[in-house]
Order: sequence, then structure tokens, then C-alpha cells
Amino acid sequence: GGVARIDRTGKPVWYRPDYSHHRPHLTDGQVALVPGMRSGRPMDTGVVPGRDTPRKMITCPRWRHDLVNVIDPAGRLLRETSVFDAILQSPYASLLLDVRPCDPTHVNSVHLLGADAAGAGLEPGDLAVSIRNLNAFALLDRETHRLKRMVRGGFRRQHSVLHFEGSRFLLFDNLGGRTADGALGISRLLMVDVASGEETTIFPNHRTPDHLRELYTAARGGVALSPDRRRALVTFTLEDKAVEVRIADGAVLVVFNSPPGVPHLEGRSPEERTTWPRRYRLREVRYGADG
Repeated sequence: GGVARIDRTGKPVWYRPDYSHHRPHLTDGQVALVPGMRSGRPMDTGVVPGRDTPRKMITCPRWRHDLVNVIDPAGRLLRETSVFDAILQSPYASLLLDVRPCDPTHVNSVHLLGADAAGAGLEPGDLAVSIRNLNAFALLDRETHRLKRMVRGGFRRQHSVLHFEGSRFLLFDNLGGRTADGALGISRLLMVDVASGEETTIFPNHRTPDHLRELYTAARGGVALSPDRRRALVTFTLEDKAVEVRIADGAVLVVFNSPPGVPHLEGRSPEERTTWPRRYRLREVRYGADG
């Protein structure tokens, strides 16, 4: 229902009941970049798919309109950017012809590009916005929040798009990986170079132990980058597992498992389901400040 800042002692500093969702990103200046949402009012946006075809209306009685909110250290809203409008006003507006009417974008992460961002028109301070329902991530101008570029590739339903260095990005690709025999559908840690278009699967690879080669989470999942940018924590939420890997070669360093499981709820009565213990989902594992 919102976003809060809590100090080291556990005391709330501020709270905004503003429909924030998914992963916030805290900059070095303590400004928070937070995926937000407006909901509850009708949406009726026209898109013209062709001269000889009817005008397509994206209509929904209660719609999800994703935002990028910029919040200062005191909890004040500095800026609100509509991701849908940014796409509609860009050369990439045709992507909206295939959207889900009530959830056209489904933003799930916002990340600030680092000081070494370069190539493909990138600049330090630009924003990388993961847009799950378009199988893409957007690069927004740091000053105007104008959509500079939409990046699509072999990834599907991705999460946690993070700037790595230069023109390269790390992301959690939910559906774009392949099994050892070539079948599609496993999840992976993917490196994407937006300047060259090159995509590299960091994990899993041929060095990965057999029992970790086909991890899969259709939804959720995430990536956290270590402060030295040599390692990454990759969370497979629906597997209740996270793996720390070395980015240079994808070598597995540590495997994290959620707390022990509990009896499955399938076949339980409605009364039992309300009282039976449930397993905690491993949403995301992150590094501390010291790595």
C-alpha cells in the first residue's frame, strides 16, 4: 500500500500510502526511486494500429497506471512520471498495441545508471525501468524523464534490470533461458549490452552443477549486485532459493535456501488452510553496505 523509510533502530522516519510497489532504488544522495501506481479511475487511451483498421481503445474500468516516483530523504515527492505516457509519446508507442488493457506495463524495478554509463546515448543518472508486460526495459533521460530507448531481446517477463557498467546491464530473465537439451523456459541471469546488442547468459552455464541448472520462477525473482560489482545474488522466488555467482564466469559461490518447508496445503479443508503454517517465499536476497 505504500513506501516507508525506517532508521537503523527500527523507528519509522516517514510513510507514504501511495500504492508504491516492487523494488525501490536508493541513490547515493539518499533519494529514493520507487515504482508507484495510480489505480481506480477509468482508462481510455486511443492507439491507431493502421489506416484501414479500427482505432484500438485501451479501456479498463479499474486500471493500473505505473509511475516512477522520485522521493527525497524527507519523504517528499519530487517528481512523478507516468511510464505509459512516456511510451505513448515516444517512437516506441506501437508496442502498446499488444498490451494487457488493465496492466499495460507492469513496472517492477527502477535503477539509476552509474557514473561510468556510456555508449548508445546513455548518460550517468539516466533511469533503467523494467517493464515486464512488454518484455522490455526503458531508458529514461535523467533530466526530462523522456523515453530515450526501449530495449528488447531474448528475455521474457524480466525483473531487476540493473546497470552494470558502460552500456551493459544485468537482469533476471524469467522465461528466456534454455535447458541443457535446448528446451525453452528456465530462468537465468542475463547480461545485455545495449550498444552492441550482445546478450550473455551468466548463470546457469556449462560450469553450473546439475542440480542448479534448471531453476525456474515464472514470476518474481531478482538480482542484487555486490558493491565491488564482481558478484551477484540471483533469487529464484518460486524455487525458494538464491544463488551467489561470480559475474566473470558464472561460478556458484553460495546457495541460499528459505527456511524448511511445511506440509503442502493441497487437499486441506478451507478451515485448515486458514490456520496451517505456510512457507515464506524468498523474494530477494541483497548485499549489505560492506558487501
